Amino acid sequence: MAQCPQPDVPYIFPSDRGHNSHSPDHWLLGLKSVENETEKCYIQKIIYFKHTRLSFHEFLRIEIIHPFSVQVSLAVVERASRKTDDYAKKRAVSPLISGSVGAHDTVRIFRDPDISKPSSHNKLAELTFEHDELPLLNFAILLTVISKHAPNYDVWEYQCYWFADTIYQSVQALFKPSTEHVEPALSKHRGNFLLGLPPRKDSVRDIIREYEAAMETNARLAEEKKVGFLDSTARLRVHVYAVDRAARPGNREKRERKEGEGMG
Repeated sequence: MAQCPQPDVPYIFPSDRGHNSHSPDHWLLGLKSVENETEKCYIQKIIYFKHTRLSFHEFLRIEIIHPFSVQVSLAVVERASRKTDDYAKKRAVSPLISGSVGAHDTVRIFRDPDISKPSSHNKLAELTFEHDELPLLNFAILLTVISKHAPNYDVWEYQCYWFADTIYQSVQALFKPSTEHVEPALSKHRGNFLLGLPPRKDSVRDIIREYEAAMETNARLAEEKKVGFLDSTARLRVHVYAVDRAARPGNREKRERKEGEGMG
């Protein structure tokens, strides 16, 4: 049986082999640039992973569905610190040293699902959504809100654990997944380095308020864009009507006679 062709939707299905990487705000802008397609897409599953090696890095894997395709697009969402010489020296002394540096938040979209399969990671939890419960654009707006809420990476507050767990909890609160599966022996370590260190900054209430404000702004801009389009269309119709009346034989003769009198 022939494989179903991949939808031609940038920022969801990469055209190149491997993966495409975007910052959350760049990804949102890209999705909105092809909104007639991306507004139909939704998230089917969010899976929470934790690295088994020393950093115990945490990230989320997102499954995106296009309504007219059986193919699933996979995205990895995570936070790291931006690489600077000064911060690298501090972390070389101790991985838990205090201080902050710009956060490097990324959304990596994979064309080949096998490439995104995690190795050396444990699955901690999983959220599943029915059709349209979690629209892709809503998730992208939420992700941008969370990224901008704490633009700096801080090992004691705003690290990868905070980023992944805040996204997870905010999605739970806002979109009510149909099912949640957790690994009892592992999920207790979710949102922290190991055994509760470092403490995770709890920002979910603030994030929800900021997300709701962002959605109100988004709706207002969409309405203004719509009204602006209608206004320009109405002005065009008035202009066309005026041109049409001026071009009618009777009106044209009157105009020419009036112009002739003015010249005399």
